[in-house]
Amino acid sequence: GSPATPAPPAPPAPTGPTLAPDALAGLLLSPGDIDAQLGITGAAPLAPVETKPLQGTVEPPQCTGAWAPGYAGTYDGTGMTGIVVGLITQGQDVRITQAAASYPDPAAAQRIFDKMLADWTACQNTHAKFSFQGASTEVDIKTPRRIGDIHVLGLVPTTSPVPGQQCERGLALRGNVIV
Repeated sequence: GSPATPAPPAPPAPTGPTLAPDALAGLLLSPGDIDAQLGITGAAPLAPVETKPLQGTVEPPQCTGAWAPGYAGTYDGTGMTGIVVGLITQGQDVRITQAAASYPDPAAAQRIFDKMLADWTACQNTHAKFSFQGASTEVDIKTPRRIGDIHVLGLVPTTSPVPGQQCERGLALRGNVIV
């Protein structure tokens, strides 16, 4: 007989810092940080920072995570240990949703991160509709791409009151936190 082929080595276990849920709020950018990053003035919180997922539904449901960060349809049942969601705006033109979700350990966060990326890929070139309390918004989801270690996804609103508006999502994994 021939010698047995050795099994390939297992990939290394994900590593990195493990943040407690009460440390998540410190990861969100302040309105001043956003002003500086975008070269604008007057960004302000739209509401207090949430410590639970946002409500609303997306059709198709597997595109909730592609639609926007922080929504319950993306995080419910994932085993997250905490979440913070910050909404910042500068009039109708600039609206930013930031979210950071923690998991028990980096391996758990990696599993959910990989699923989120798979959902983004499955939702590329898809039209999605978000509904909440009788209002709805629709977008065309573009093709995800990677810039360094941040995954980016473009969305083009089809029902926006702002002509030519475009949105962009970013997704990154750091230790046990998905941002």
